[in-house]
Amino acid sequence: MGGSAPRRDRRLPVETTSFVDRRDELAQGRELLARARLVTLTGPGGVGKTRLAARLATRIARAFPDGVRFVHLAGLHDPALVPLAAADALGLHDHSTQPPLDALAEHVRDRRLLLVVDNCEHLLPACADLAAALLRGTMGVRVLTTSRHRLGLTEEHLLDVRPLPVPDPDGDLSAADGYAAIALFADRAAAVVPGFRLTAANRAAVARLCRRLDGLPLAIELAAVRMRVLGVEQLLDRLDDRYRLLNAGSPSALPRHRTLGAAVDWSYELCTEREQLVWARASVLAGSFDLDTAESVCADGERSEMGVPSVGGWGEGESGLPPVGGRGGSESGVPPVGGRGGSESGVP
Repeated sequence: MGGSAPRRDRRLPVETTSFVDRRDELAQGRELLARARLVTLTGPGGVGKTRLAARLATRIARAFPDGVRFVHLAGLHDPALVPLAAADALGLHDHSTQPPLDALAEHVRDRRLLLVVDNCEHLLPACADLAAALLRGTMGVRVLTTSRHRLGLTEEHLLDVRPLPVPDPDGDLSAADGYAAIALFADRAAAVVPGFRLTAANRAAVARLCRRLDGLPLAIELAAVRMRVLGVEQLLDRLDDRYRLLNAGSPSALPRHRTLGAAVDWSYELCTEREQLVWARASVLAGSFDLDTAESVCADGERSEMGVPSVGGWGEGESGLPPVGGRGGSESGVPPVGGRGGSESGVP
């Protein structure tokens, strides 16, 4: 196995901030991994797939006597390095002439372990080949991947990671503190504004802010950072220019997670030219829309050729990417909640 891949810590990422909610997704993930050998967490950029995968893997680590290993793909762009990154995570340093995937499967053939493969969306064919080789060449290896789009294997089970629920800002907010989006904003705001807490005076504004950000964790965290210099109402007033406003993420984060604009650009650049066209046309639809609406707006009367069922509504097609119109569409500039035929989720 020749070549080299950037060495990364093969252990699970350490949580440096509090983990908010996701109880339902954790329970669903555990159930899926108990009966399936390949599970993919899908969802738009910034929804928290990596954090959820790491937390899920930690929770079920005892079920794997040979351990849990983490494969970081965010910094890789050459598909040929995917097997090498996995080999490094698994402690395999084989310099034989054996095909890399064959050597990998043979190395872990008799092990019971969980391999977490993070950020697959830009290397889908290589990740699918890796997963297929492990599924078919071993008995005790399970694979958990994160991606903005499914791998497409028959054996794959999907877990849709949705934006966080947000209460109606004009409704009863007496239980607003129990909503994950509100709790996340309050937690992150308290980190930059000591003593910040939710009160009767600011609950409605916080709920309105989180609603306009579609409950997307990345957008909420970037907004909370701005609490150093702006109040909640001032943040709301400035959200019309959110790509300029939400641009101060942690320098330790991946480049595409440091600003909201970078997260959307990453998704857009992964689309084909046709998918980008559908994305642009769908951006005129503010909020939820169903398949018929997407087809009428995007397809020019050619439903199957345009593939609108695949990409016009966060669907199950080739991109699995949100119809944001190159920074248009929903309030946050990320996929509108309910973009998949009006459901609460979105991505395949």
